[in-house]
Amino acid sequence: MKNLHKTFIAIGLVFASITGAQAKSNPLFTLENLERERAVFLNNLTTTKLNAFQRQQQGNHIIKRLIDMERMVLRDDRIAMSNSVMAKNAFQHYELTFLVHAGSESKKAPMAHWLHALNITDESIDKSKSGAR
Repeated sequence: MKNLHKTFIAIGLVFASITGAQAKSNPLFTLENLERERAVFLNNLTTTKLNAFQRQQQGNHIIKRLIDMERMVLRDDRIAMSNSVMAKNAFQHYELTFLVHAGSESKKAPMAHWLHALNITDESIDKSKSGAR
């Protein structure tokens, strides 16, 4: 019984050290989560599976999460000091990475800010064709 107890403790310590090492080894974890959440937001805005009310409701929830994630990334010194291409691109393209904050600074909704940053206008949308390429 005593050996079984020691075995479980040893397995627990090994598991904790492995998961702890993995969590510490990726300083870009927060930025990666922000990128995923931003992709979910843009997918929500462009999907045809939702009606306007559903899009609005889901978009509001996603924006709240984006606000928190953007703040975490902006305050994380490990990301700012990182030499990774992902981190450098994130800060070089601030207006596209931090949609909610950049939209707030330009006094636009995140979707309107995203479209403006990419120079997508009503006319270009009207001229575009839907379908597979």
